[in-house]
Amino acid sequence: YSFCTLLATTMLFAVICVFVLLVLVRVWQALPKKGELRRVAKGDIKLLVVLGSGGHTTEMFYDLGTLPNWGRYKATYVVAETDKGSPEKAREFEQSRGNATADIRYVPRAREVGQSYVTSVFTTLYASISSFKIVFATMPDVVLCNGPGTCVPICAGAYVCRILGLKRVGIIYSESLACVEHLSMSGKILFNFVDHFTVQWEPLHKLHPTALYAGRCAHGMPEVDEERGKGDGTALVTVGSTKFDALIKACDCTEFVDAVLGGGVTKIIIQRGNGEYVPKVLTQHDKVEVIQYSKDIPRIISTASLVITHAGAGTILDCLLKDRRVITVPNETLMANHQVQLAIELEKYSLVQWCRPDALVDMLKGAPAKRAAFPKVPTDVFMNCVKKIID
Repeated sequence: YSFCTLLATTMLFAVICVFVLLVLVRVWQALPKKGELRRVAKGDIKLLVVLGSGGHTTEMFYDLGTLPNWGRYKATYVVAETDKGSPEKAREFEQSRGNATADIRYVPRAREVGQSYVTSVFTTLYASISSFKIVFATMPDVVLCNGPGTCVPICAGAYVCRILGLKRVGIIYSESLACVEHLSMSGKILFNFVDHFTVQWEPLHKLHPTALYAGRCAHGMPEVDEERGKGDGTALVTVGSTKFDALIKACDCTEFVDAVLGGGVTKIIIQRGNGEYVPKVLTQHDKVEVIQYSKDIPRIISTASLVITHAGAGTILDCLLKDRRVITVPNETLMANHQVQLAIELEKYSLVQWCRPDALVDMLKGAPAKRAAFPKVPTDVFMNCVKKIID
């Protein structure tokens, strides 16, 4: 009896070892290979595009806009259930390319803005179930993502497909414009597992030289055309899709209103977001409009004479591409303080001015700084990454 038990135990251990070895071999085969190029079958190229609230979605559509012959792509968009803005932007993008609507799939959010990394583990596991279903249902050729927590379980699902031998789904990760000196949490997790990883700032590229550099900025860029940058006389204060009570409080005084109107502005719009602070002085002024949010914010930005904003990457990118005058007031309550890093880096290239809330009025009283014109066309790095996988 003891001999039989020993033999059975040994055989079971051997089977487990063989199974683990086979799994490790499959995982190794699924990992990115340097210089690997693939071709997909003729027909629609299936993209699984992960969108995120605020800047992530804005940046993604600028990248997608660089892909030629959009008609050959069939895109499915993954959106967190709590993200109210991205679905509309996806529909607008597809309609601008001649399609009636967009294929949008919803998943539980893996991580909310400001959520602790510890609790993010549990919410990510919950989101993985829905994410895996989407990956297996669409079986994409390429997953495209740029940092929202939603992308981690989606990329994990793509790897399950690779490990099981169902399909070698390509993964391209474009690190957000907001990340200047460190990778986002999603970037740290996925850095060694994606086929192509791009960054947008030199400090970050120096820390991660194996990433592809996709930055647009360079010293000596031409100045903004004075007539183009003049605007329509509107000043916009915006906090984006979150809350930033410190900025709204800094604006809620007669000194702020006088300083803005003294600079040639005729109307002020205050978008206060979902913050708890309700302005008192601002609501009493006939040239000031206070709103919680408006889907017209991008349109207002496109013609504004002045935009005062938190240092959110999406809002700043919209401003720079329209040559608006921007004063960024970083929200330092966010994790890793990435907004300050972004504001400092943008100021190096004379693209924005930045200050903290308590210094805003003094900055407005000063003379506007000369502004460089942000390059309007993205680099071809993202487009080339897609080509390497599907062409």
